[in-house]
Amino acid sequence: MGILTEVKLEVENNLQYITIKIDKYPIPISYHGKFYLRSGRSNHEATPSEYDRLLLEKFGKTWDAMQIPNVKVEDLDKESIERFKKLAVENKRLKQEDVNIDDKSLLENLKLYENGYLTTSAILLFHNDPEKWIPGAYTKIGFFEEGDANLKYQDEIHGSLIYQAEKIVDMLYSKYLKAYISFNGMQRVDEYILPETAAREIIYNFLQHKAYNIAIPVQIKVYDDYLYIWNPGELPDGVKDILFKKHPSVPRNLAISQTFFRAGFVEYWGSGIKRITDACKEYGSPIPEIINEAGGVAVKCSPSQSYLEAKEGKKNVSIAQTSPKLLQKILKQEL
Repeated sequence: MGILTEVKLEVENNLQYITIKIDKYPIPISYHGKFYLRSGRSNHEATPSEYDRLLLEKFGKTWDAMQIPNVKVEDLDKESIERFKKLAVENKRLKQEDVNIDDKSLLENLKLYENGYLTTSAILLFHNDPEKWIPGAYTKIGFFEEGDANLKYQDEIHGSLIYQAEKIVDMLYSKYLKAYISFNGMQRVDEYILPETAAREIIYNFLQHKAYNIAIPVQIKVYDDYLYIWNPGELPDGVKDILFKKHPSVPRNLAISQTFFRAGFVEYWGSGIKRITDACKEYGSPIPEIINEAGGVAVKCSPSQSYLEAKEGKKNVSIAQTSPKLLQKILKQEL
């Protein structure tokens, strides 16, 4: 194993025994070229991403704070930076005087520019093509019918995380999620699988917590009767058990989480799950199911009973039964 140990032959009560003292090493130790981690009562072989994280942590570093050479502040997407400034002021996370500075100073204040280098987080958040340095830093969306083999259409969303965060939600609700129409008296109601508030919270949290050292994109699968979102990077041991309880914020990518907070995308107190559950309860949707799966974390969102009834036509009002005045109102809304 390549380690030095202190081995002694001891004697106690006329019995001989051996003591082996192993000092804690500052780096991971391999056994036959493989690295292992303790998980509960068992060991498992560390994945490449777990090994990278472990090695960085041993030196007091995190992956999202790694410095990237040969990239200048001027190479970043100006529109993404300006959008961030606007959001930060609108959401009262920064004051106007905080953003009325040059881009380099802003990035330094956000801990995204250190020692003359941009960090991986800066590239992800503000570069229009972060995949040059971080493969898989994009999102795939697909609509499926009758099983995973029947993909009807799909899109890929590339660009800075500031751009992706808003674009993903907009595309989901403008192209992918069907709205079945029902009526509450004279009021038209558009029934979606998931309330937009909850969808935003899930997607923003996935983008900030993704394991970006795994070169796989976020994957969103849309079906007629549920929504499935998968993100590389499993939940740490013990975290899943406390997600639906009061818990502290444990960000995977601290700099990205802090920037998302200042943009108003997320809160910073581990309250994201509560906002998702509150939005779903108000909407009448089941609480999304969270699953550790295939080296990542997945969220399955099922629809409300109202959605299913509207989908089957049980709550729809036919055109023939609609008054001319209400029909005109509906047609205007459709147009």
